[in-house]
Amino acid sequence: MARTGVQWSLFVIGICLFSELVQCTFLNVGVRYKVGMNVFSGRQNPEWDIDEKHSLYDRISWLVNEGPPTPMDDSLGYEGFVVEATNAMGQRAWKTIGRHTNRRLESILLRSCPSSEGLSQSVMNHVYSGIVGQYRRKVLPNSPISKIVRQPIARVSITTNNDDESSHVIIKQRLYRKKRQAARVCSTRFQPENWNIDPIQRRNNCYNYATNIQTNTFAQPGRASGRRYRENVGGEVYSACLRDGLTGLRAPDAGTECLIALVVWPGEDYHFYRLDNNGYWSHKSGRTEARNTDDSGDPIIDPRTADRGPYSDFVGWLGVGPRARVN
Repeated sequence: MARTGVQWSLFVIGICLFSELVQCTFLNVGVRYKVGMNVFSGRQNPEWDIDEKHSLYDRISWLVNEGPPTPMDDSLGYEGFVVEATNAMGQRAWKTIGRHTNRRLESILLRSCPSSEGLSQSVMNHVYSGIVGQYRRKVLPNSPISKIVRQPIARVSITTNNDDESSHVIIKQRLYRKKRQAARVCSTRFQPENWNIDPIQRRNNCYNYATNIQTNTFAQPGRASGRRYRENVGGEVYSACLRDGLTGLRAPDAGTECLIALVVWPGEDYHFYRLDNNGYWSHKSGRTEARNTDDSGDPIIDPRTADRGPYSDFVGWLGVGPRARVN
């Protein structure tokens, strides 16, 4: 009984520290936990329930209330966990545990992931490496293109016809060691304030952000056309984008359309980057904030050579025009 009383006190205090849903009135009656692992950018993140019958329930219930919440890591791949508590009266509260901030709790949450989630050993190893701090930074992509192209796609050498937001910009670029050419790209601006607010941030992923279409459905390539991709491999996802009305490109020149780039975490997930009118690229990983830096915190001048974490394979370029439909 004594331990239960202590747990109840800690739970109330912990909820007061991190809750946006209740104000110090959460009652520890019939509490169930929902654990969300933030690890994917395009596909839905795994989530599972923890109730009193679970072998790790007591440990999770205790540890989740130790200390304040910690921010999610700003990187591709494993970013941390979100734990949501719901009591018998329907009151809800949640807490974030960012990558490599609470290794004891993170390790237990990882152990609680059921096999029914179908996560591969590769993903589990990736998450564990993130928990213990074994990530390598600045891993160069495997694409042979990166060995050919030594110059960034977009130099900040921009001219415009006017200052109208709808105008297109001219960006000088070097393609495959050939002479400089001019490419017209969509005039999307990096405006994270339009994306980094709830519920927009939680309900729109990298596909929504790259196409600049907020559907609040966590859009998936091919779903709007009625034929979603079948496997998390580059060719499948790319073809699904074409069915959604995007334009396939052999080079980073989208004409009057918006230019985006597709990369994949082989066999696991996909991610998109978007070229903005300042000549740099930006992106949004899953439910996290939109940003204009890579996993090393550097500005993105070429997605082929940026630090992309586990998204090692560069797939190709796509144009986003008026025919694009995502859902």
